Amino acid sequence: MPWRIAAAVASLLLLVTAVASAVVLLRGGGPSDPISKAAAPFRYDLTGWEIRHVLNRWLYEIGHLFDDGPSLAEENDMLQRYFALAAEVASLEREAAAGEGESLRSALEEKRKEQERLENKVEAILEKRVSKVVEDEGLTTSLPLFSQVRFVFPPLDFEFDQPPLVLVISPRERISFDRAILLRRGLTSEQVTALEDETAASGVSSLVMNISGIATYPSTVPEYASYADVLATVAHEWLHQYLFFHPLGSHYFDNTTLRTLNETVANIGGRQIAELVQQRFPLPQPDFAADGASEGARIYFKAEMHELRLEVDRLLSEGKIGEAEALMEERRKLLAESGFYIRKINQAYFAFNGLYGDTPASSSLIGPKMLALQRLSPSLGDFIRSVAEITSEKELDRLLVERAAGSLTPP
Repeated sequence: MPWRIAAAVASLLLLVTAVASAVVLLRGGGPSDPISKAAAPFRYDLTGWEIRHVLNRWLYEIGHLFDDGPSLAEENDMLQRYFALAAEVASLEREAAAGEGESLRSALEEKRKEQERLENKVEAILEKRVSKVVEDEGLTTSLPLFSQVRFVFPPLDFEFDQPPLVLVISPRERISFDRAILLRRGLTSEQVTALEDETAASGVSSLVMNISGIATYPSTVPEYASYADVLATVAHEWLHQYLFFHPLGSHYFDNTTLRTLNETVANIGGRQIAELVQQRFPLPQPDFAADGASEGARIYFKAEMHELRLEVDRLLSEGKIGEAEALMEERRKLLAESGFYIRKINQAYFAFNGLYGDTPASSSLIGPKMLALQRLSPSLGDFIRSVAEITSEKELDRLLVERAAGSLTPP
């Protein structure tokens, strides 16, 4: 509707400034800091990315303002084709990297061009579907003097693109998220190793990692071949943008506990929103988009990683840094033998992945508490609105006690 576009455009400048400012804080450190100096040649150009992508969705919306839009069946056809292309492109890229010949690279280029032709339409379809579920859950706002007109804010907006890499820093003597610096993609393995070695020489634990998305505005989401994975990532990154305009998100950078609260809410809420979208807009997909690991293998991996995290915490608390690092490398090799390849497991690995309190890499109680609160909440929207107002784990505990008491009250 035109009023939705007007409201979205009116808020765009504020939103880009606020969210981009938050992301910039990930860069960390000053120009004279040795870690920042080592990372400087590889930094991600966030400003350039915003300039290239920030108006893409709005130009597309304006260009299709009076279109009736595709039918549900046509939407599903486009989505299925796009995700099939994503799988084909990924497969061809692997073969091309192995030097399989010029004809293969030509086929890859054709697939990429077809994918690009569908990209804006697919992004618009997915944004619309997630927006409808978010709106149904009551995660909306209104403009001053127009309280009866409610809309999703921030407006759903994402771009299919490869997110940057991130250099994560943790102290060696304990697992603690110290900082993360965004790096451009395309670094060679030699550049990654050299950067990790140079930064680790200052006495820290250092790791260059891939990330699954980033809450720029628009959000950056990888070109997954799975409908479910894309929806979960789109919803996860949107929740970070939503939370930024509430106490929980505006305090994201205050301390590690606040980061963990934010990431855990985004993880839980993102998955739940994705599930609701799939229920409302089911999309059959071929088996190639499914996770190849069996349920038993996934349970094994989660158990092993959580046990390792707890054991490393214990060793570090006893000052046994060398033993902890040797144990992480030993377990990494054992996991690789079982089909779970991780390039490096160290304190920085757990510091970053442990921010997500509902994952096995975390030793925090925030994850179980958040999951319990979500189960006790009358709706997903109520859960998200409630936690958006907290600024500490103590307040989470209070909410949990209130909800638990309410669930015991006779109707």
